[in-house]
Amino acid sequence: EALQPTTGYCIFVDIVGSVEMKARDIKTWVVLICNTFSNTRAFLTPFTPLKAVGDELMFYLSDSLLQERGVTALRVFSGLASIARERERHFRAVSIAVAYCLDAYAITFLPQADDFYGKDVDLTARLLTKAGSGEVIMNEPFVQRVRDCYEATGNKEQFPEVGQIMGPWLERFKGFDEYVRIYNLPDFRGENAL
Repeated sequence: EALQPTTGYCIFVDIVGSVEMKARDIKTWVVLICNTFSNTRAFLTPFTPLKAVGDELMFYLSDSLLQERGVTALRVFSGLASIARERERHFRAVSIAVAYCLDAYAITFLPQADDFYGKDVDLTARLLTKAGSGEVIMNEPFVQRVRDCYEATGNKEQFPEVGQIMGPWLERFKGFDEYVRIYNLPDFRGENAL
């Protein structure tokens, strides 16, 4: 009865084409997964993933943790854009979903293991199904926070990707009664725009 929501940002980063690569060459797969995970963590410093599920990382950045570390939605967005647009041969392409969560709860069913559950965590997983290679799919509350931070910053020229956000689109997702307004930061080459 005392359970309260933990507001913040749920993020999924999925490596594109990993299963096929693993089937062809497991040694190359291991190196590229390691490099891509390391690259993702570097752009989301000082945060660590909540968990890894195969070739996917999940982060949950609570508002209190972001405030404690002085990190804004704009900085999170900029880091995600950099991860999505990385194209060196040592990394795999990724697809990313991020949602600002009002309905998420710090619950764990395993001793000494952090985890989050809630409708907005489920939504973030559903958003990932809409993300193509090199794309970031976002819910409207996240985009609004990014735009608010952008308007308040004095160095807008350092965040050109904010102007590249496309949307909104209305989408229906399994388990959700209402349409969800989603946004897209398309692949920088424009190959995967919604």
